Amino acid sequence: MWFKTIFGRKAGAAERPLFDEAFLRRLERLSLQAQPALRGRPAGGEHLSRNQLPSTIFSDHRPYSYGDDYRYVDWNAYAHQEEVFVKLGEIEQSVSIHVLLDVSRSMAWGAPPKLRVAQQLAATLGYLALAHHDRLHVALFGTAALSRFGPAQGKGRLLDLLRFIEQARADQPTALAQSIGTYARRQINGGVLVICSDLLAPEGLDQALQALVAPRWQTLVLHLLDPRELKPDLSGALELEDAETGQRLALTLDPDTLAAYRNHVSAWQEQLATACARRGVTYAQVLTDWPLERQVVPYLRARRILQ
Repeated sequence: MWFKTIFGRKAGAAERPLFDEAFLRRLERLSLQAQPALRGRPAGGEHLSRNQLPSTIFSDHRPYSYGDDYRYVDWNAYAHQEEVFVKLGEIEQSVSIHVLLDVSRSMAWGAPPKLRVAQQLAATLGYLALAHHDRLHVALFGTAALSRFGPAQGKGRLLDLLRFIEQARADQPTALAQSIGTYARRQINGGVLVICSDLLAPEGLDQALQALVAPRWQTLVLHLLDPRELKPDLSGALELEDAETGQRLALTLDPDTLAAYRNHVSAWQEQLATACARRGVTYAQVLTDWPLERQVVPYLRARRILQ
């Protein structure tokens, strides 16, 4: 899991564009699903809020208070009860969308590299935030939050977003909990926070999630995995290299060793899912060989991350 083979590394996928214009047009039909409990801004957004304000389209009432707008008085109720009530309706709000992109060294591994898939996911979610008038923040992280993009609103910032994401390089050591904790403490209003990472960090995901408390935060973890991490296509005598530290390990992969590895990976996946469920965090595994539009987007819709 932690290792890459030091032989036969493939390259070339990174030269392709993140996605094309036709995909963006189809993508606009979707939006990120945000919880009504999030603290947002009532102007210009499309997400429902738990807050209720005077409205012509209403679902509740409250007694009239001095200064209320007469346009929202329910005169029918006044005619029947001789008390003045104001009509209250659910308001729509914009929320902050934070996309954290892991640029640790292990993200450079895979075919295509995990970083490339993470970049596509970050660009897809970022575009949806811009297209639906949310406030978008994108940050790269390794041992700490590195360079940032945003806050930005509106599709006019798309090219700036793509340029920022394209320049990301997976060349940092990993400190998942420290990076996410530092970032979360600096964002006092919270919002939707999406972590795009392979989660290969010594301190583990559970510690990182401690700083992301609901309802201030709605957290999504997109766990990137290369299919060969789940089913290695290796056998015999090998020398493996730790993608993060460069440490090398010589071993012989026989059927028993491979079976033990698969059991360990399965237990690790279950541990991650349990940690997320305990904290109310949405956890989704994304394999790097999944086509973005035909498989990843439908998968995120099925998990109610997109709607």
